[in-house]
Amino acid sequence: MQHCRGFLHTVQKGDSLYRLSRRYHVPLWAILYANPYINIYNLQIGDEICIPGKIQPREGMPVDK
Repeated sequence: MQHCRGFLHTVQKGDSLYRLSRRYHVPLWAILYANPYINIYNLQIGDEICIPGKIQPREGMPVDK
């Protein structure tokens, strides 16, 4: 995997790239750009997704630890 300028999120049940973009206030295009080799149609639990930039999770959304 290439260097991640942000942090790695481990995919959990129910995750989608759209949902992650909303949770972390990151545009969907930025997540796609940071993860050029991800199969967006077949995310698997345990996959690692690079979430670029500074992260401020929205209130009420669970945060990975």
